[in-house]
Amino acid sequence: MPFPTSINNLIQHFNNLPGIGQKTAERLVFYLLKKDKNTLADFANTLSHIKDNIKNCNQCGQITESDLCSICSDNKREKTIICVIAESSDIGPLEKAQQFNGTYHVLHGILNPTEGITPDRLNISKLEERIKNNGIKEIILALNPTIEGETTNLYLTKLLKKYDIQITQLARGLPQGGDLEYADEVTLANAFKGRIKI
Repeated sequence: MPFPTSINNLIQHFNNLPGIGQKTAERLVFYLLKKDKNTLADFANTLSHIKDNIKNCNQCGQITESDLCSICSDNKREKTIICVIAESSDIGPLEKAQQFNGTYHVLHGILNPTEGITPDRLNISKLEERIKNNGIKEIILALNPTIEGETTNLYLTKLLKKYDIQITQLARGLPQGGDLEYADEVTLANAFKGRIKI
């Protein structure tokens, strides 16, 4: 069914977002059409000003509205342990697990020479600065287990070996409740490598 141009344009904007297909985009637009003008005006205003007050934390690089993010400014966090992640969006799942009480360091990407993402384009020099000046004891590499993520892990491991710190990475393996028949070879290999004594 053909929609008016303004509806089609908005559907296209939603459709351009990651993970939003055509049907979901249409549902979102028709949901918004049912809202009153004040709600839509507030939504539009929030969206149009989303980047006005957002900046990167001076210490870890995650998005914040202050010079320091809420994690870096929290005195209850363990300041000598840094978990290195690719993007600010990686913090949410790690925090929900409630297993880490250190601070983070956001690289703003991972190494991918074919796309022109080389070490100088990542937030690595700031990480080294933190290691030199803040008495860091451990770096935890928490990058996605992709070829690019593993390449970045290897690069950082070699680079940071010169410092007297422990370098670890998150364990890889089978998810809780997963079936062996659906696991790929890399996941199974990592599950064997990361096996624990019981």
